[in-house]
Amino acid sequence: MAYRPERLRLHAWLAAASTSTLALSTPVFAQATPPAEVQAGALEEIVVTAQRRAENLQAVPIAIAAVTADALSRAGVNDTNSLSQVVPSVNFQRSGASGLFFVRGVGTTNASVGDEGSNAFYVDGVYIPDLSGTVTQFNNISRIEVLKGPQGTLFGRNAFGGLIHIITKEPGDVFETQGEAGYSNYQTVQGKLYVGGPVTENVSMDLALTGYDQSKGWGRNITLNRDTKKMRYWGARSKLVWRASDAVKVTLAGDYYKNDDNTAIAWSVDQDFPVRGLTGPIYSVGSLDTAADQYSLTKLKSWGVSATIEADLGFANLTSISSLRDSKNNSDFDVDATQIPWLRITFESGSRAYQQELRLASADTDPLSWQIGAFYLRSEVDNASRFRGLAAGGVNGGTFIDATLNTDSYAAFGELSYKLTPTTQVIGGVRYTKDKRVLGGGVYLVANNTLGAFTPTNDSIDYGKFTYRLAVRQELTDDISLYASYNRGFKAGTYSLQSPTNPPVQPQYINAYEAGVKSELFGRRLRLNASAFHYDISNYQIRSAAAGAIGAAVLLNAASVKVDGVDVEFDAAPMKNLRIFGGFTWLDSRFSNFGKPGSTYQAPFIYPNPAVCNATGTADPGTTTGPYSGGLTTCFGNASGFQTPGAPDFTASVGTSLTVPVNETGELRFSLLGSYNSGFPFESDGLLRQKKYALLNGSVAYWLTENWGVEVWGKNITGTKYFQQKISTGLGATTNRAAPATYGVTIKFDY
Repeated sequence: MAYRPERLRLHAWLAAASTSTLALSTPVFAQATPPAEVQAGALEEIVVTAQRRAENLQAVPIAIAAVTADALSRAGVNDTNSLSQVVPSVNFQRSGASGLFFVRGVGTTNASVGDEGSNAFYVDGVYIPDLSGTVTQFNNISRIEVLKGPQGTLFGRNAFGGLIHIITKEPGDVFETQGEAGYSNYQTVQGKLYVGGPVTENVSMDLALTGYDQSKGWGRNITLNRDTKKMRYWGARSKLVWRASDAVKVTLAGDYYKNDDNTAIAWSVDQDFPVRGLTGPIYSVGSLDTAADQYSLTKLKSWGVSATIEADLGFANLTSISSLRDSKNNSDFDVDATQIPWLRITFESGSRAYQQELRLASADTDPLSWQIGAFYLRSEVDNASRFRGLAAGGVNGGTFIDATLNTDSYAAFGELSYKLTPTTQVIGGVRYTKDKRVLGGGVYLVANNTLGAFTPTNDSIDYGKFTYRLAVRQELTDDISLYASYNRGFKAGTYSLQSPTNPPVQPQYINAYEAGVKSELFGRRLRLNASAFHYDISNYQIRSAAAGAIGAAVLLNAASVKVDGVDVEFDAAPMKNLRIFGGFTWLDSRFSNFGKPGSTYQAPFIYPNPAVCNATGTADPGTTTGPYSGGLTTCFGNASGFQTPGAPDFTASVGTSLTVPVNETGELRFSLLGSYNSGFPFESDGLLRQKKYALLNGSVAYWLTENWGVEVWGKNITGTKYFQQKISTGLGATTNRAAPATYGVTIKFDY
């Protein structure tokens, strides 16, 4: 029945030992040889802001994947959905309008309105608290930084398992413009435009536009005879940079996005666990078609403005970031995905967040550098949702939820870095966060489309928590360094606005231990970075289907999780016009205690009907008693030792790009990217799983001149069937397949 392996962590530690031995053997060789000179055509230096100041990637004692805009474009990765194809340690899932990031197996399965991810998402230093803000198309970006492991000192809020930071381009004193327009299968038209440059001597400005219009869906709703799984997207972003003096720079930014999308909400019936009473067709595994009696669609509008002030005070640099973000989400979806009106959920939600951060960082960094700062976030979220259908009190009955969640979060932080010797650096940091979350509103019973009895849900939680960091970095040569670190982090407690009558989940905590090596070899022809890590997580927050309730979900604190793993990344330039890059992540992420006898929380297990529940506290607390009749029964038991959701045991990617001159002005550019995922469970009992899969992207571009080119590209060229989400309810299970094979042609220009 369920796939519930009990793997020993020994495998991960053996891999860690092997990788560390390999990494450490290189410095011994390198110490005997003078550092190689950087050669023409070598890898470019990468500057990151992982420690809130500009530094060389190789000098930062944090595992970081930094991917440039050019590398993303050549790999065919142009949205957050596909970021995992170039960063193996990242797993990205969609749930309606929300995006869920997992970094090194750490993430959240809950996409309810008002919740925040376990991995922080930033754009130009601005924290994006709403999960719908993580679903974005890339334009005008400079690079993406993925910081692996807790970043709770300098970044703080909910950077529990890591951080994804998008850094966009900044207009300068030279006019530039880039753009592209293309057409692909499924009658899709898409385009991008970026224009930036000086307005006056001290002021520069840019504008970036993105559009995507998919007229033909990946699948069909056979009940309504309509295309489904398609998207229309439009976005604009602009920056104005005022260099008020040699010491002061002011950056004003604004963005607006509109997205009509059902690529992640038009569910299909799971072939193995169809909804009870289904009389229509059951499609093959990975079908893109649905028999839903309602047309599922998410309409999202979001906008934001920010002001960043940077001032050189001589002894230190002062940074102030102020922002306001707002989003509106209207969704209507058929949960059971059948022609029977079992369950329909509609909701209107809104999110508004005000943010202010101040940082003061020392101008000198050798031998001592320091940073201090303060952070404030005010978040206001509202959710009005309706549950109706035969399984929820009737087509004209059910429940209506009108709930709000307000958050005030305050934080103060500081970090010191000191060089004990010219090659030995120690770093220590601490942050204190004070949160208060207030739940309001309540739940109405509905009969004949009329509001009835009301249950108020007024409640609040508040807490203050310390997070801290300690790291040491040792240079072995100019090109090779070792580091070790300890990080303590936490993710905020919260309420589920889809189930506001349930108690809140408490904050979850992580103790993260890591050791790594960073190296640049052969005259910077090869960049090889590796790390081994161990996480102890307590109060792990997880989503579960509620026993006895159709369509409802609750948030639980699983007792504890342990994660062991190895991360390796490489980038090579063996020839002037050839790049080879890739890496892998090996994980052993398991519940160490989720339902053991005496535990506060028991793990939910689902069983195909007819089923009965046995004694709790066992690894198999239920029994299916006959041929499948449709629907699922939830029992509670012991999932200790089970693989955690969204955490594949092994992921890897490898890509290459080759440029071939054609004549004095033209060139051909070939690109290929392959990625592999060993599979993972979507829920804690492991019954609903993503099997192992591999993806392949490729492109061939002919640039007639350095300014104009045409590209033929393909994504998921082999047509691999894999899933963005599988989800269980008492009715059965539904699936949401990811994009099929897509291909097209794009015309590009760059001036």
